[in-house]
Amino acid sequence: QRQLLSLAMALRRSILGYGVLALLALVALRRHVSQQEEAEDLSFVGSATRPQHAREVRVSRSGVDKAMKDRINSVEKTGKLTDAMRLVAAAKVRRAQDGVKKSRPFSEELTSMIKGIVKKLKGSGMEAELPMLRVPEKVTDVGILMVTSNRGLCGGYNAFIVKKAKARIQALNEQGIVPKLIVIGNKGKMALTQRMYDVNFNYTGTFFDFPDTLKANLVSNIGDAVRNLFLSGEVDKVEVVSAKFFNLVKNEPTIRTMLPLTPTGIEDPGDETFTLTSEDGKLKVEKEKVKSTKAKEIENDVIFDQTPDVILNSMLPLYLNSQLLSILFDSQASELSSRMTAMKAATDNAKEVKKKLLRIFHKKRQASITAEIAEISAGALSMEDGDKSAGPPLGLFDNEETAGEDFLKELESGDVPDSPPMPEGPEDRMELFSLQKQGKYTEMM
Repeated sequence: QRQLLSLAMALRRSILGYGVLALLALVALRRHVSQQEEAEDLSFVGSATRPQHAREVRVSRSGVDKAMKDRINSVEKTGKLTDAMRLVAAAKVRRAQDGVKKSRPFSEELTSMIKGIVKKLKGSGMEAELPMLRVPEKVTDVGILMVTSNRGLCGGYNAFIVKKAKARIQALNEQGIVPKLIVIGNKGKMALTQRMYDVNFNYTGTFFDFPDTLKANLVSNIGDAVRNLFLSGEVDKVEVVSAKFFNLVKNEPTIRTMLPLTPTGIEDPGDETFTLTSEDGKLKVEKEKVKSTKAKEIENDVIFDQTPDVILNSMLPLYLNSQLLSILFDSQASELSSRMTAMKAATDNAKEVKKKLLRIFHKKRQASITAEIAEISAGALSMEDGDKSAGPPLGLFDNEETAGEDFLKELESGDVPDSPPMPEGPEDRMELFSLQKQGKYTEMM
């Protein structure tokens, strides 16, 4: 037992020693290899000849291209996002439609009353007593109200409005008029320095946001700013540059005169309402032309508590606000319809890009799988065992086995001679050959 224990201890020590020696050898080899790499990386002047950390090229071992797959997922998510934005814009168009319907009765009743009073007092020279109806003999100063949106992603909606306003300012500059600007919407304010820097205008500093939900307070503030600019005598005319809504795929920037108001026919001759509906799962706009509001019949025995000019001066600002509200609702519907069109185009483009990427992805995947199958087949063929005799085939019906059997049959039957036949040739050569065979040819020599 003692001998066995001593033998086991000696064996353990020897194994431990060999392990330590192997570890030391590995450390020394690693240090030597690293020193050689550093020596190769440094030139004779000490500068690096190649980057220390070269980028490692990794080839996918499967038929799935991860980068392409991530791109496809990204395009698909973008398409879902743009489609959701289109649906949100459609819901907001319905909100603008409801706002137009709610504001229409008040606007019609107010217009009817104003036209009735104007008709009753026609020819009395009241135009001179109503500043908002006073038409100047010559226009020397013009104010422009530019209506844009707060946000983008609505196609060329804002760009077309800014272009229309810029063209109008250029036309006024040619007449020697420098207009004063009031801006609604962040995009219009940004365009003053980015796109309208080469025309002359005076920015009044009056700016209003274009919110998602229009309220009477905002319209009242805009109306007060426009009315004060006109009544103070700073301008002789106020124009509005905004978008006119036609349908979901068409809206045009238009210029409309807001002040001074005319005593007759003050409603918009192209006034109309729209209704957003759906047909066969697609959104559709139904438009209805609004008939001209008739003047309210005021009987002759009606006694006014106040003078007609005072009454009209209190009613005309309300009418101006109602017109501004109609213009803002029209602009909002145009913006949202432009956003719907732009997001629909973006969604369709995302689907098309996804389709193309999927086609490329499947082609690359199929090519990778085909290459792997070819490699596996080639490896399997190279590993097969068997005789690989070279040479062309013996004939159409001959092979190695049949040729061997035929040769054995010829040997057994005696068809094959014991010595090879003499080659054919001239007769003198055959005589010399026979003499040489008999031993006489050497004696003659």
